[in-house]
Amino acid sequence: MQVDLDIVVYAVVAALLLGRLWAVLGTRREDDPQRPNPFVPPQPLAPKKEAIAQPKDRDDVIARLQPPSLPPKSVAGGLALVKEADPSFEEKPFLQEARDIFTAVVKAYADGKLSVVADFLSPTILALFQRAVDARTDQGQTAQTVIEAIREVDPVAGRAEGKRVFVSVRFISAQKNILRNKEGAVIAGSEDSAEEVTDIWTFSRDASEPNAKWIVVETRG
Repeated sequence: MQVDLDIVVYAVVAALLLGRLWAVLGTRREDDPQRPNPFVPPQPLAPKKEAIAQPKDRDDVIARLQPPSLPPKSVAGGLALVKEADPSFEEKPFLQEARDIFTAVVKAYADGKLSVVADFLSPTILALFQRAVDARTDQGQTAQTVIEAIREVDPVAGRAEGKRVFVSVRFISAQKNILRNKEGAVIAGSEDSAEEVTDIWTFSRDASEPNAKWIVVETRG
C-alpha cells in the first residue's frame, strides 16, 4: 500500500512539472518567429548594397551626358564666345588672314609707308606707328625688316563685347631688323643674323557687319 502511495505522489509531481514546463515553453505556432539555435555559428552578414541614385527624368540623363562648358578665360572658351557672337568666325582662315596682316604691317612700318596698311589698323594704333615713323624720319634714320620665317601663329585669347569680337594672336618669327643713320651706317641690328621676335597682336571686327575687316587694335611684345 505504501508503494502505491509513493507511485501516486511521483505521478502527481511529474504532472505538475510537465504542466509548468508547458506553460513556460508553450507550443510554437506557424506564425511564431524561428528561435535561433545557440549552437549554430552565426552566418556572415551580406554586404549592404549602396543605393544608386536614379535620374529623375530623361532631361536629367541628358544633362549628365553633356560635357562641361568651357571656362570663358581659357583660349578655347574665349574663341567659343567669339564664335557665338560671330557665327562666320573660323579659326584657321582667321589665323591665315592675321598672318598676312602681320607681314604687311611689319614691312610697311619698316618702309615708313603706313598708308598701305591703314585699313588694317585702328586709329589709335595707326597714330602710334606713325609717330614712331616720323621720329625716325626726323633723325634721318631708315629701317629695314626682313621676316625670314614665321614659326608660330597661335590664338592666345578671345572675347566678345556685344557684336564686336576680339582675338589675340601670338606671332613668333625670325627677323632681321636693321636701323641705319643718315649716312647709311648700321646703328642697330645685324645684316648677317636673324633674331627671334615674339609679338602679340589683338585683332577686332564688328560682327554685325558681314564684310567688316579684321583690324589691329593692340600690339605688345
